[in-house]
Amino acid sequence: MDQTNVVSFRFLWLGQMLANLGDVLYIVSLITLVYKVTDSVTLVSLIPFVITMTSLISGLLAPLMINKYKLKSILFYSQSGKTIILLILCLFTPYIGFDTLFLIYLLIAIVSFLDGWAMPARNALVPGLVEERKLVKVNSFLAISDQVTQLIAWPIGSVLLAAWGGPYILWLTFGLFIVSTSFMSLIKDKGIGVVKSEDGSSKWSVLKEGWQMIWESKQLRTISTMSILEAMANGVWIAAILLVYVSQALHKGEAWWGFINTSFLAGMILGGLLVYRYAKHLENNLGKTMMLASICLTVITLLFGMNSISWIALMFSLVLGLPQMARDVAETTIVQRSAKKERLAKIFSARGTLFNGAFGISSVLLGWLTDLFGVRTTFLTAAALFFCSFLIAFFNREYLFNSRISKN
Repeated sequence: MDQTNVVSFRFLWLGQMLANLGDVLYIVSLITLVYKVTDSVTLVSLIPFVITMTSLISGLLAPLMINKYKLKSILFYSQSGKTIILLILCLFTPYIGFDTLFLIYLLIAIVSFLDGWAMPARNALVPGLVEERKLVKVNSFLAISDQVTQLIAWPIGSVLLAAWGGPYILWLTFGLFIVSTSFMSLIKDKGIGVVKSEDGSSKWSVLKEGWQMIWESKQLRTISTMSILEAMANGVWIAAILLVYVSQALHKGEAWWGFINTSFLAGMILGGLLVYRYAKHLENNLGKTMMLASICLTVITLLFGMNSISWIALMFSLVLGLPQMARDVAETTIVQRSAKKERLAKIFSARGTLFNGAFGISSVLLGWLTDLFGVRTTFLTAAALFFCSFLIAFFNREYLFNSRISKN
């Protein structure tokens, strides 16, 4: 592996990790500040809603940026823009009030919009910096890093919030973003970019390229269909539904919601370590791993939803993280192998839009289902969606298992 690529990968990893840590810290800070000003749960809940919707829009428009700039440049510009917005938020914090809430939501939307370019660019940049035979290990390493960051960021944010207060956390996030931006600028991508559309192509043609590549590849179409179904099933794990489950099924207090979330993240980390350890075996069985993970997720979700014993719920939550991590790493690796490096960013962008949309819709539908029929019915529905994903894998295993198809 080229030494320049090794150094660039380290900058990419560190820059993205610091950015992810900063993302959580600034959300913790803003949630607290908005709640103190408004004393309204509804207005606070608008923060994740704004983030989800602007991420969806960003994913739809991302191909226009991907078609124009190198992947390294996209990461750098995205993080630079977020850093500038964070500075504005830091300076504006003393003036937060009812009459300035619109501006706060607008700045949050801009940060989320810029962030929507980062993940497809990162996933597409990795194959250009890493040898193909190491993709499974590298993807599992990045996934572990993401989960560890999530695991530590929330408790760190809570402690800092109690010790310093929201405004100081924003300034800390600003500092993290500066360092992250510096790391992004040091990446040497050696011209890794995308296949540019023809000069005469309309913006609509550019926007739909990633979608066309997914549709025209039977392998990508298969795993994307699976992922949409599983994204909808994963809507069952949103905070609102889990809180109802803890209350109605386990008859426990809100603290158990935190225990279950922590247990799941610990399972994801453990799963990432196992994937990293057995990467060589996994890289030759990516499709089988996805199919096996789907049936495992079906069974575990079903058992979790029907269970009423709290410690068993914790155990299922821990175990659930193992197939979820293996499945995510296998899926990312298959996509990275399924097309030329220069086309990957547009494919990841289209897929991200699909899954954000599917998850957002399912969150609303499954919440509605919980109100009407109870939380156990909701988990049965989620298990059925996971099983449908397994059936898609089973009936299309010829395409799913072939990880060495010709690249588009």
